[in-house]
Amino acid sequence: MQIYKIETEENGRELTIHGSHDFPCASYDERFSQFFGNEVSWHWHDEIEIVLVIEGATRVECLDKSDVVQAGEMIFINANTLHKLTNHGTDDCRILNVVFHPHLLGGTQYGRVYKKHVAPIVQNKELLSYKFSDQADKPAWHRSAINEMEKAFQVWQSERTDREFYMNIALMTFWHVFSSHFPSVPFSPTTSKSNEKRVQSLLNFIHCHYEQRLSIAEISEAANISESECFRVFRHALSCTPNQYLLHYRLRKSAQLLTESRKPIADVAHETGFNCAAYFAKKFKLTFGTTPNQFRKKGAEKVGISES
Repeated sequence: MQIYKIETEENGRELTIHGSHDFPCASYDERFSQFFGNEVSWHWHDEIEIVLVIEGATRVECLDKSDVVQAGEMIFINANTLHKLTNHGTDDCRILNVVFHPHLLGGTQYGRVYKKHVAPIVQNKELLSYKFSDQADKPAWHRSAINEMEKAFQVWQSERTDREFYMNIALMTFWHVFSSHFPSVPFSPTTSKSNEKRVQSLLNFIHCHYEQRLSIAEISEAANISESECFRVFRHALSCTPNQYLLHYRLRKSAQLLTESRKPIADVAHETGFNCAAYFAKKFKLTFGTTPNQFRKKGAEKVGISES
């Protein structure tokens, strides 16, 4: 199963429900060629995510942090962490990932297992992500963690009746390995809570007002910072400028409208903040490699919608 587009609230929190109330865990088999722009845009969720790369490579970005994860490698993304995944290189990256609520590991936040072994990691605001690799210079326990998740994904894809049971065991085993070595896990305390809140405020403002004409001054005011500081925050945390983020967000919203509505392309451009349809078409093709009209046709074919 693949989620083809990531829908979020204005603050970037993902709307997708992963799993169910009685088993808050879901696993996905995904190719980046099926995502808009070959990427999973900036978002966050209450759940922990573990991503195993099967083919190609992906760049995983968090605030102030970036890792390229190659085939055979794996990355842990902490709960409530703003992150983005992009296809890296020319090959179509394929990943297997599992998204699960921390309570799956300890039963309840008041339980001893959760308090001793889960909370110290998920509540650590400096540990945004951690990459696992079986290269010779990496600790042997990395391979153990990867092997455990590889077996779990195989069982999950086989759709055995006991796959939830097996995934739960695998996650607990993975967590035991990870938490046992947690004191020696290196991470850089570069992202302060205040900086994280500023980024959230800036993105929330853009997500709420992207249809309008926006100036850097207006975006900056959302976090009560100067324009120069706004540029610094975006470059440092998201590796782009405010203008670049705004343009990219508008284009992703336009791609969504093109596939989900029959509105004229000029109207789609206007509703997503573009005053000039020609400029919109130019930027759209540069980003997605196709015209808005061709993109709409391909999207209709994918989901079986008639063009008539």
